[in-house]
Amino acid sequence: MRAWLTTLLAVIAGCSDPADDRGGVPAAGTPNQVAPEPSSSADSVTDQPLPPPGDDRARVALQLIARNHPEQAEPVARALRSAYPDQPRAAFVLALSLHKQKRYGDAVPYFEEALAGANAIDSAQRAQQFPEHVHVAHFLGWARYYTGDLDGARGAFASHVAAVPTAGDSWYGIAVVEIDEDQIDAAAAALERALACLPDAERAEDSRSRDRGKVLARQGDLALRADRTQDAVDLYRRALRAWPDHYEVWAKVARCYDRLGDTTAADRARVEELNARERVGRILDGPKGSTP
Repeated sequence: MRAWLTTLLAVIAGCSDPADDRGGVPAAGTPNQVAPEPSSSADSVTDQPLPPPGDDRARVALQLIARNHPEQAEPVARALRSAYPDQPRAAFVLALSLHKQKRYGDAVPYFEEALAGANAIDSAQRAQQFPEHVHVAHFLGWARYYTGDLDGARGAFASHVAAVPTAGDSWYGIAVVEIDEDQIDAAAAALERALACLPDAERAEDSRSRDRGKVLARQGDLALRADRTQDAVDLYRRALRAWPDHYEVWAKVARCYDRLGDTTAADRARVEELNARERVGRILDGPKGSTP
């Protein structure tokens, strides 16, 4: 999962301090917050906003999703939805559990229901009743993208960055859609916006950042489409310095060197691809050095 998405899930589940999130993600609550001193007013307790309907069950499901157990979260989410069928947050939690299982087609209608339901809530009550509402469009964008609905994905991502301009992964999503539709200038602009959303520490050239690495890799793809093979290699190399485990980029580097006629460098890149695959457990034909 993307670093931005991991942080978002942690914040949604109440597992981290919302102040740590760079994208302005609304928290479902701050359970570790130090309680305020008791007020002398007898009405102070009743002044506190009530948690959203089904909040405890929603938190359980979201924590399971954040810990990469979406298949366990799904029955909790379905029970939540059965108990609160009119609550858009329940639809969102169910959609997210399906989305994380890569069941994108199943997730889309629930994300759409959650988005429509959020928009129907009075704006003064929306954040309290549905803390994650502003980010539904982000997940809907990726679910639509993976089901082949590029126009719908673009619209959802655009809606999200309009609400949260610092949502770098939605800018990246826009770029991916534009690349798929050969809108090169629009893709390049969206990738620049995605880079600009990274924290200063991650934008540093010598920093390790998966998010920066994937953006640089897409910039390399654009260079390759323009037949600027050496520029593509340079961008891919920068991407790999940021994220060495991106095995698909090592494969792209190898193909670029093939195009440039440097077979030695191409072979080295393919070895690095295998090494990266081993590190992340994505080996294609068994471990290196194994016998048939």
